[in-house]
Amino acid sequence: MTEEKIINVSDLTQAAKRYDPILRVLPFFTLQEAAKALGLNIMEVKNEDVLVTRLRQAGGTGPYAPGLTINYKDEVMKFRESTLKPELVYAATKDNITNYTEKQVLVAAGKPLDHKSKQHPLEKMIVESEVVSHAEDVLFSLFHAERVNSTHSPMTAFTGFYPMLDYLVKEGDIAASAGNLKTTGAFTTPSSNTDYEAYENLVEFIRSAHAMLRSPIGGTPQLICAETVTNAARKALQNKLKNFEYPTMARLLECLRSDANCATLEIKTHECLGTGSKLVLQKAGNMDIGMNTNKSKDFMQVRNPFEDPNEVQFWIQAAYGTRVREVHQKKFLTNEQSNKALDLSGDYVAVKETTP
Repeated sequence: MTEEKIINVSDLTQAAKRYDPILRVLPFFTLQEAAKALGLNIMEVKNEDVLVTRLRQAGGTGPYAPGLTINYKDEVMKFRESTLKPELVYAATKDNITNYTEKQVLVAAGKPLDHKSKQHPLEKMIVESEVVSHAEDVLFSLFHAERVNSTHSPMTAFTGFYPMLDYLVKEGDIAASAGNLKTTGAFTTPSSNTDYEAYENLVEFIRSAHAMLRSPIGGTPQLICAETVTNAARKALQNKLKNFEYPTMARLLECLRSDANCATLEIKTHECLGTGSKLVLQKAGNMDIGMNTNKSKDFMQVRNPFEDPNEVQFWIQAAYGTRVREVHQKKFLTNEQSNKALDLSGDYVAVKETTP
């Protein structure tokens, strides 16, 4: 006896249309959690957004007396542009709807199969799962992705924050001579109970920042780093305290604020940063995530273009981008290290069989 299929293309298409307003904001909600944890801004950008920063020239004041040579500055100010231009990405999945049968799932999300109407909660779950997986791809590529049109991967879909910083280093906007780049070396777990290096290096990095960056004036100073750094620093601090107390994150922050002369410092970390010793010290709100998702029509599409009527294509199209607003030493400092992304999207990766 042939098993009856309980999902068809029409049902999936209607489910996608019905839930489209909800589905298209799922990437926003997914990114919002990370943005809140890291102090990032999320912006809806249709094409591109250009931010112009005014840099005032200093040092023009001097003594005046009759007969003295007048010294003129060449300019009052300079302008620096930073552009946020979301790049178009897509996610396409081909599936066979006969994979989803009554025997596989009789109850989904607490809702039983309605044998009379044949309306099964899997219809919503299928289209929602595709969007959630897409959102996770974007989230965990947010800092590491670098746009490469010839390679299909979340890590090549758009340009993330770290490759953007690498580009600014290459262009000379971020440099030791500019006061916004400091060499720290890697942050590693202490090798002995007298090894304080990870903590002391972190203190020195923050302390080396411009006084205005460490000050609450103009915004809260935030240290963005992976748990690799905080774990090593906490262990080194424990050694430094001679095991009289166990340094919690709150205690680590308290000590850093005092030792690095940065009274309002905040530490921001998240899984999307990956692992490694990359440090970014900046004023809150200096990094933007741009997306056009909420403006997209038919964000989630279900198509049936194949010869086999049971073959369905799920198509998502959106645009994402990142921007670092300012890298002036009064608002930004980073180090020479890099991070490695964590593979956290979805639950599995299908292995495609090849014919010998």
